[in-house]
Amino acid sequence: MASDTSEVTVGFATALKSLKSDTKSLASNLVLGILAFAGCALVLASSSIPPAVLGAAVAGLAYSAILWLKRGSLRRVNRGRLLATYVSLRVVLAITAAGFYARMVPDSAAWSWAALGLTTIVVLQEPVLKRILGGKRQQCANLPGAATTPRRPFAAGNLTRNTLAIIGLAVALAVFRVPGWILFIVALAQLVPVWRVLKFAFVSLAVSKRNYDRLPDLLKGHKPDFAVYYAALKGAEYQLGMWLPYLERLDRPFVVITKNPATVPVIARLTNAPVVSVMEGAVGALDRLVVPTLQAAYYVQGSPGNAAFQRYRKLTHIWLNHGDSDKEANFHPRHATYDKLFVCGEQGVARYAAHGIDIPREKFELVGRPQVEKIEFRENATVPTSPTVLYAPTWQGGRPSTSYSSLPIGPEIVTALLARGATVVFRPHPLSYGIPADKKQVLKIHDLLRKNAEASGRKHVFGRPAEKDLDVAGCFNLSDALVTDVSSIASEYLASGKPFAMAAITSGGEAFLREFPTAQVAYVIEKDLSTLAPALDGLLGVDPLAAKRAERRRYCLGDVIGPQAAKPFVEASLAIIDGLPAVKSTVP
Repeated sequence: MASDTSEVTVGFATALKSLKSDTKSLASNLVLGILAFAGCALVLASSSIPPAVLGAAVAGLAYSAILWLKRGSLRRVNRGRLLATYVSLRVVLAITAAGFYARMVPDSAAWSWAALGLTTIVVLQEPVLKRILGGKRQQCANLPGAATTPRRPFAAGNLTRNTLAIIGLAVALAVFRVPGWILFIVALAQLVPVWRVLKFAFVSLAVSKRNYDRLPDLLKGHKPDFAVYYAALKGAEYQLGMWLPYLERLDRPFVVITKNPATVPVIARLTNAPVVSVMEGAVGALDRLVVPTLQAAYYVQGSPGNAAFQRYRKLTHIWLNHGDSDKEANFHPRHATYDKLFVCGEQGVARYAAHGIDIPREKFELVGRPQVEKIEFRENATVPTSPTVLYAPTWQGGRPSTSYSSLPIGPEIVTALLARGATVVFRPHPLSYGIPADKKQVLKIHDLLRKNAEASGRKHVFGRPAEKDLDVAGCFNLSDALVTDVSSIASEYLASGKPFAMAAITSGGEAFLREFPTAQVAYVIEKDLSTLAPALDGLLGVDPLAAKRAERRRYCLGDVIGPQAAKPFVEASLAIIDGLPAVKSTVP
């Protein structure tokens, strides 16, 4: 009930925020329209230069406001938020610029109207082009026999940027009395990128249709034993990325089916297996992808959209998730709809029962955590005098009740570690960069570490070296201790044998330990930082929780860690695909 109330509250707040944004947008568009039309009227009605200059200046206010409001999209055109924006205003501004040019350089009136007329045509076709580019397409990658979708030559938003540039250039050239034929040549040149984008749009549509028609036969030829179904729009790099190497290790043909076409190129960079999208809106589009050889389907992300593929009951539907932690994503009632739930250890089973979710025991498979195979285990781990500490905060989650991130207090945690002579490895969650407040904290921590490195000579690891050059296991192996949040990072660090601390953000004290059992073997940092000093004393000192951590490791991660950690997963998967009884590995 509390969760439902929270979601309703968040939904209302989101709707209110959207209403405010829409009202603000409407008001700004009204003001810009008044300025543009007033400026245009002054220019076209002028019989001399002074009123034309005044009109151009008034319209210039609207032009400048557009540049300011769209400054982000103008800098990052590839995000797709620029094409077909402010169409009517740009048409008015183009007419204004043409009229101003004709007034300032009368001999070039024909050239100026021709140049800005071409620009107006480009502006007016943008909504049509946007609809064509945004049309539904069958996306495929790595599938033998499928036609290759041509690469987009450049972001279509460049067309919008070009028209704005030509309008501004026209006014500037008019002021300096530059002959109009020069402006016409520039305007004519903008048709080249328009043609290239149009060509891409129509060719990609043709390829899409050809692939859609042939897809069932191509998949039957590939003979996949299992599918990986992905229904989310963001997060494929780490959600799928952590599992694809182990799915490939099954050495069986498989296919990745993604609901969102935009994710196809992202996923294709992670695997050599075929990746295909579901043709949105096409009747029976998903049915055509379920070929006779398929035996199982894996799911690494908890989107409600997974239900669309779960309805194919001849398949064994396997819930993998993308991390093992005490987060709500690890014990959602929806998981009961899967045929099998792959969990690391008994703790994964217990979470459901502890939260009142009744799932038959036979649905669970204890497969360990394959991703810990590269984590070096340190027997009787002790923290050196000058330790290396990994700080790995999670992201803030989709709603307040799952906002476990310690980034709001991250700079204070890092400052305390630096004060104790620690070398810091800082690896934030990748989604934190998409949240302005969290990104600000990440950059603040980068600045702290940069300045400390210059002052102390310590070689802190952050930015690309920690987030791209090293994987999670590499960061673990580099560290002597860890500070993290409620996250799979904490569970996986158990495989190292080294101490870790957890930040208590959504609750505190005994309530935090009850709600998040992994914290019972961690040094807890309260949100108000009242326990920061004693937590770091335990973490970097005598480590009184060492024995409890060792007990928790098997309960959480299963029987197998180290180089053989993937073996239980491989055995359980192949047993399901081949219809055989599961073989249980017990590697010491």
